[in-house]
Amino acid sequence: MPWHEGGEPVSVAVGRVEDSPQIATMMRSLAAELLADPVMLSALRQASRDNDNVTIDIIIQRDIAWRLQAKRGRGPLVESVMGAPLSQHLALLRFPRQAVLADLMLTDDRGLLVGATRMPSDYDQSDEAKYIIPTTTEPGMVHVENAAYDESADDYVVMASILLVDPADTRALGVLCANFTLSALQRR
Repeated sequence: MPWHEGGEPVSVAVGRVEDSPQIATMMRSLAAELLADPVMLSALRQASRDNDNVTIDIIIQRDIAWRLQAKRGRGPLVESVMGAPLSQHLALLRFPRQAVLADLMLTDDRGLLVGATRMPSDYDQSDEAKYIIPTTTEPGMVHVENAAYDESADDYVVMASILLVDPADTRALGVLCANFTLSALQRR
């Protein structure tokens, strides 16, 4: 259990959006900013189209390659995602909020990684709650998970995610995921 400087325990039971309305507000704002940018909207649409015909075998191969490359910190698949315009835009979205946002990640409509501000451990996110729950609930709903310790952030983080829907045709484009730093949330 984490502790405040004064010795009081920190509550890590942020598991519902009602427990932290500022998370829901920020997630909706981030999603709106991303979808309002015509360049990013086009890039997200293209990323989803690029993966439309990818087979499960290719997804498994990419996931294995990602895990190996992530351990080395480099490789063609890692570089194609981490250097992509979507990753660069996520970094710009995070920058003014970096005190509270540990990192951002973006998947396409199939749960495949298309952008991130920090290297995730795997490429295929489709089997994780952060992808499944937003894609099976109504658009605009924010999924919030319980806080957990994140070594790279050296803090407890609260993960939240939201489905991104194409404003032109309401097609699911992907899921935006964010890790909020618990200590920064508690100061607000």
